[in-house]
Amino acid sequence: MDDDLTAVRDLLSAPGPTRETADKGRARLRDELSRRPRRWVTPLRTGMVAAALATALGVAVIMPSDDLVLLTPDPTTASTAPTARQILLAAATAMARTPSDGDYWRARTVTGKLIVSPDRGYVLRRDSASETWLTRAAGGRSGSFNQYLGARPATEKDKLAWQAAGGPVSWRYPDDVTGMGFIGAGETVQSAPGARVGGAPKEPVDWDEVNRIPAGAAPLRSYLEARIGAVSPRELDSRLRKSCMEILSGLPVSPEVRASAYQVMASLPGMTAEGEVTDPLGRTGQALRYQVNRPEGQVSDARFVVDPDSGFPLANETKGVGRLADGQSVEVSSFTAYQQIGWTDEEPDWGSDGVHAE
Repeated sequence: MDDDLTAVRDLLSAPGPTRETADKGRARLRDELSRRPRRWVTPLRTGMVAAALATALGVAVIMPSDDLVLLTPDPTTASTAPTARQILLAAATAMARTPSDGDYWRARTVTGKLIVSPDRGYVLRRDSASETWLTRAAGGRSGSFNQYLGARPATEKDKLAWQAAGGPVSWRYPDDVTGMGFIGAGETVQSAPGARVGGAPKEPVDWDEVNRIPAGAAPLRSYLEARIGAVSPRELDSRLRKSCMEILSGLPVSPEVRASAYQVMASLPGMTAEGEVTDPLGRTGQALRYQVNRPEGQVSDARFVVDPDSGFPLANETKGVGRLADGQSVEVSSFTAYQQIGWTDEEPDWGSDGVHAE
């Protein structure tokens, strides 16, 4: 409870505009109210981020009781957007309120890449979907499904270049893929989608170990640090962030544990709020930028997109710079977008495959 209250206080602590700006805004509001019925309501996004922004702007909010509340900012400070820490703590508070019951744990994701075509003429987007259903019930069925969703030109501009190149439906990559993005040497990409393939979960779930993952920011951090072991402080921060993202995106833990993962992330350095963005699936969320160390020793920019009003993680993206044949720089990326995560009473569509007895 104290952690939740801290999150609310921190989120609502964003400083506001000058006294002159606030006075002008209140004068316009009073003038408008004098010409409109009392039941008029200013449309605002619901949730704590909306409340924080309302506080920062010094606007009026009509509460459910129809009482007009003027949120008066501190006149001594300047307006600012929510920080990464505030966004993560807001997400933690929202996540703690999500339902925790259901027959199945369901996680559905879409993974994709933006890659330069082998002739370096345009950018392709290739997507795949995966879905996992887990149950605690003895003798119950758990399973996973995977489907390749195909590849296509990333934008209308890329589509024109693809058409000019003859509209290929298959692309084989050369041995040198430098500047083409996150693609392997000699890999073949097909435009046509594949069949939905089911089977056993990729990794068996140790429910006893899942149950040992503690809630609470301090206990969870201690648990994760013990599993990570002795590493440098910088590497520890990176691994803690990665572990928290894994908890949020895939592990069948309680909402309290997932909320604690947000709180641990909020305590780590290295994340910067970039404001409202659209994720790879077209959804709106708050973007948090950070850096990741790649296996080959390079450092890449990454972006975590979250809906702080629901606490739902939307996507994780790693971005880079590709190069076309004419020397033009283009964005390349690899992303995972989270469509559904959590407990549900829905029954999986097992079809004729994907059934696994536990």
